[in-house]
Amino acid sequence: MGIQTELLALVERVNERTTLPKVRRVYIPEPHIMADKDAEFGLIELGDGTAGLFYAWMGESQRGISERFSAVDLVGADAISIARYYAGDDDMVRSLGLAAINAITQGFLRRANFELGEAVNSMGGLSLGVGDRLGMIGNFPSLVRQARDLKVPVTVVERKAHMLKDEEGVCITLDPKVLSACNKIISTAATLINNSVDEMLGYCRHAEVLVMVGPSASFFPDPLFARGVDFIGGIQVLDASAVIARQRKGVGLHDCVRRYTLSRATYPGIANLGIELS
Repeated sequence: MGIQTELLALVERVNERTTLPKVRRVYIPEPHIMADKDAEFGLIELGDGTAGLFYAWMGESQRGISERFSAVDLVGADAISIARYYAGDDDMVRSLGLAAINAITQGFLRRANFELGEAVNSMGGLSLGVGDRLGMIGNFPSLVRQARDLKVPVTVVERKAHMLKDEEGVCITLDPKVLSACNKIISTAATLINNSVDEMLGYCRHAEVLVMVGPSASFFPDPLFARGVDFIGGIQVLDASAVIARQRKGVGLHDCVRRYTLSRATYPGIANLGIELS
C-alpha cells in the first residue's frame, strides 16, 4: 500500500469516528513563480479554525488551478470530501486534497491534546558536520547556503531541467540514484503532491538521517515514519486570515504560523492518540 492510500485511509478512519467540521474558507492562488518573492501556498480552513496548506509552486502541473476550482464553491463542503481529492490523478486535485488532509490532521491532534514539538531548526531537526554529504529531494536554496557555509557538499535531485548545475559544493541533477552517496537527506513535502514520494523514499533507505519538511508536511506522520523517515517539519496555522493576506502580498508566512518538528523516536502513533487502525 502506498503513502497516498495510507494517508487517505487514516483520514477516513478519523471521519468514521468523529464529526469533522465543514470547510469554512479556501484560498487558491494562481501560482506565479518568481525568484525575488517567497513561495506561494494555498489554504483550506475548517469550521473549527484549523487549517492546512499546500505548496503552489509546482509549475505547469498546477497552472489554471484557480480557474478549475472555485474557492467559493468549496466553502461548506465536508472536509472529508475535499480530502478525497488526494486520490486524484493530477497535481491540481491532489494539492487541494493534501491541504484538507493537513487541516483534518491539525484538528485531530489538537483534540487529542497532542503537544507539537518545537521546530529544532530550519532543517527539520537535521544537524550537519564534518564528513557529512547532504542530499536534497527538491531544491531548498536557503538550506543549500547553510550547508555550504558548513563546507558540507550538497546534491539536489530536481524534476526541473532548467535548474541543473554542477559547481563546487553543489550539484543539481535529475538522477535520484546520486542520493546513494549522501548520508543525510532532506525531502520536500511536494513529493506528496506530485506523487513521487514512494519512489523517492526508495532511494533513501541507506540514509543515516532522513527528514521531510515544508508547510505541506503537516499531515499524519505515521506512513512516513513507518518507512524510515526520522523527522518531519510541518506548520501549524495560527491565523488563517493573516496567512492569506501575506500570500496575496507575495511575502512569507512568518509569525502567522508555528513551525514544528515531529520525531519518529518520540511520536506515539495515531493508535495511541485515540484512533484504532485495526
